[in-house]
Amino acid sequence: MSNLILFPHEAFSRNEIDSAFSEEHRAALKAGWKTVFYDHDALTQGDTGITVQGLPVTTRSQKLILRGWMLPGEIYAKLYESVRSKGYQLVTTPEAYEEARYLPLAYPLIKEQTSRTTWISGDDIESAWQLYSNFADSDVIIKDWVKSAKNRWNDGCFIPAGTDEKRFKRIYKVFREERGNLFNRGIVLREFMPLISHGNDMRGMPLVEETRLFFWNGKPVVLPLPNSALPPDGIKRWEDIAGQFKSPFITIDVAALTDGTYKIVETGDGGVSGLPVDLDPMLFYRSLSECVNQ
Repeated sequence: MSNLILFPHEAFSRNEIDSAFSEEHRAALKAGWKTVFYDHDALTQGDTGITVQGLPVTTRSQKLILRGWMLPGEIYAKLYESVRSKGYQLVTTPEAYEEARYLPLAYPLIKEQTSRTTWISGDDIESAWQLYSNFADSDVIIKDWVKSAKNRWNDGCFIPAGTDEKRFKRIYKVFREERGNLFNRGIVLREFMPLISHGNDMRGMPLVEETRLFFWNGKPVVLPLPNSALPPDGIKRWEDIAGQFKSPFITIDVAALTDGTYKIVETGDGGVSGLPVDLDPMLFYRSLSECVNQ
């Protein structure tokens, strides 16, 4: 497979990398990747006609790996079709993207290694309250199918055990307002996992240590650092889970609990998951190149 990565370009400049990805872009080029750009703003605003306007037409059925901003499943599907119209194919299909990105779709593959989770489609507050009856005696996190409002930890994310209907709905409304038009698919309630933390930040959110693992076809792209939050037996269990996903390129975030166990916090699509701050982009892109060319 030819090493070709699709990055978002800067707004109003088809030939310049989105500045948020400039470091990754430089690293990818130095690691031997070729890069092409797409218009993220046009894509998210529904103008798919110019999304890949600068992408040259090819007749080789060229495969692409995305490195860009998070996208709802419906929008990702439009990007997938836009690049295909130019003769390219994203390595992750829309179906595989949604499985890795949307917790209710990933849950059957990770439920033995994560916290108890229930969900609904849509954002009906009465249905959400009924859903909460499954967790009346447990601390809970509320989120949509992708993200929470953890920046509002105490009043829009964390729901203490035994919360009554009035308080639940107050927390729900803060959460829903915070997510706004970024709200994705439906409501998810997750039993709170007591992760090892180093206190709380000024918003009350626990400061926990998580390890983000990137996988290509079920194998780690980069081995984690020795001080990562991983069990003593390494990452074999996470490799087994990663290999069950339809997508070749996924992430799994792992954290240590106060009882000494390790659990999955979330999974994600490798194309739209940020690199950990302690991961050298050059190392990442060199390792990814080795993975895809094996």
